[in-house]
Order: sequence, then structure tokens, then C-alpha cells
Amino acid sequence: MKVCILLGGASTERNVSIFTGLAVAEALRAKNHQVELLDPATPLEEMDKFKNNLESVSIETQEFDKLAKMNDQYFLRQIEWIKEEKFDIVFNALHGGNGENGVISAVLQIAEIPFTGSESMASAIAMDKYRTKKLLNSIGILTAPFELFNTPTESPRSLSFPIVIKPNDGGSSVGLSIVKEKKNILHETKEALKYSNEYIIEKFIPGRELTVPIISEETYPLVEIVSKSGIYDYESKYGNDMNEYILSPKMDDSVTEKIQISAKKVWNILGMKNYGRIDFRLNEKNEAFCLEANTLPGMTSSSLLPKSAKYSGLEFPDLIEKIILDVLT
Repeated sequence: MKVCILLGGASTERNVSIFTGLAVAEALRAKNHQVELLDPATPLEEMDKFKNNLESVSIETQEFDKLAKMNDQYFLRQIEWIKEEKFDIVFNALHGGNGENGVISAVLQIAEIPFTGSESMASAIAMDKYRTKKLLNSIGILTAPFELFNTPTESPRSLSFPIVIKPNDGGSSVGLSIVKEKKNILHETKEALKYSNEYIIEKFIPGRELTVPIISEETYPLVEIVSKSGIYDYESKYGNDMNEYILSPKMDDSVTEKIQISAKKVWNILGMKNYGRIDFRLNEKNEAFCLEANTLPGMTSSSLLPKSAKYSGLEFPDLIEKIILDVLT
């Protein structure tokens, strides 16, 4: 097959996306597929320069100030190139921003170009944490109590501490803060607004952090994340040896089944397709609170969905090929 991999983009997760895209490219080449890399934030005439500089990209750090000056404006012109090159499929390895909020997938849908991941409507809803929570609550899925803001605030309206503050449509936990004791939170709310026009304050749920990968409508083994720093933020996610990942963590089978059923309900109500990941917090009463749905989860060496797939016997190249074939068949 001839595959165009979208990577990079102008979101705060640009570097993570680059690592995902490179990992996907390596996997596809191992399966003897033809691969081309494409960054929506780089003009076509500069794409070779972009590719030549990929080795200098660091996943541990991201210069967020530079990203504010970037955008994905080149993608509309790149669509014609994708058509001319007659790719069999576009593998959407973008994270956050227009790559994950439904904008780029909508353009691909209109152009009738096959692509991996969920379609535009599901992507747009899942990227909006507030609207997702409202929708999930309407079908009985637990979420942490939450409030939405679009200006800095000194305190929550009604929530008691500890609390979590995070951008409403961000990813990779960029701009996230956990505030354990009552204090003026003006600084933290201003920080969240650097990455989104809105932010959520929600009640912190103590307990275990779990994720449910779903591939081709099938739930895969749960992964438990144990953060050594106590907060699973950007630095923790992509720093070396910052977390412990437990595949198929020990718990009653009934609890595991309940979480998997909840994950499929989230998947279905959002209209997700192809592959994704649903995140939860499990409290001491074994109540599972949905944190968010990821329509384009990471595919780096430290990413959770590939870990779960490998635990099930699905090696990374086979996983990537399975995702593609799920779209084309």
C-alpha cells in the first residue's frame, strides 16, 4: 500500500505527533508498504527540510511559544498533492489541535480520502472535555464534578479542594494543574488559558488511573498508570522512567468488566471508530469516573495502546496494519 502519514501539526502536541508518525512509518516500512511523511504546518516546498530536521526533535521538551506562531494552513493545498500521488490511505498521526478536533478529518472526508481514526464529528466532541462530560452524564457514565470557565478565576464556584485545572480542548496534559489545598488559583487558571479559550476545573478523584484501549470495536487489556511524581502531566508522560505501566492490573473480574463496558458506552455515544483510548479514575469504592476519550492516542514507544496490544500478542507493525485494514475493508 501507499500511505501518507500526517505528523507534526501546529498543536501543543507537535513533537509527540512527530514521534508517533516516525514510529508508524517505521512499522509500515517493516511490512513493505510505501510511506510518505506530510506536516500540515509546513509548505510542500519546505517538506524535505522538515524531514531532514526530524532527528533533532525531542519528545521530552516542546517550545510552546514557537507553536503560537504556527498553523495548519497548508493542508488545504496539500490535499491536491495527496490526490495526485494516489495514496491508498492517510494515516492521521497528528495529536491535538486541528489534527484531532475534527477539522483535518472533515477536509479528508469532503475530499473522499480514506483516513485512520474517528470521523470529524466524533473527534470534535471528544476533544471538547466539557461537552463530552455533559454527554456522558446524560447516559449515566460517571465523571468528576466539573465547572467550565473562559476567564481567570481565584477559586471554583462550588467545588471543594483538591481540584484539577486543565484546558478544555488540550491534550498530553499540557497546562494541567492539580491543586490539593485551598488557595488562590489565579496563576493556574491563567496557565490553562494559554492553551485553550476555555478551561475546566473538576474535583480530583483519588484512586487508580486506568485506560481502556479499543481497536476495531474490540476492547484490549486495561493499563494502569502509576506516576512516580504523583501527577501524570506532560513531563511525567514523556520523561524517562517517570511512570510504571501495569498491563492487565489486578482487580476483580467484575470491576474490569464494568470498566470495559463503560469504555464501550463512551466509544459508542461519541461515535468513535477505528482505534482510540478511554481514560478512567477508579476510587476506593470501585467507582469508575471517565476522564476523557482519546480519538488519536499516542503511538510512541511509551504509548499505552501499543503496550496493551503487544500484551495481547499484537506486535506494533501488525497493530498499525490492522488499523489501516480496518478502514479499507
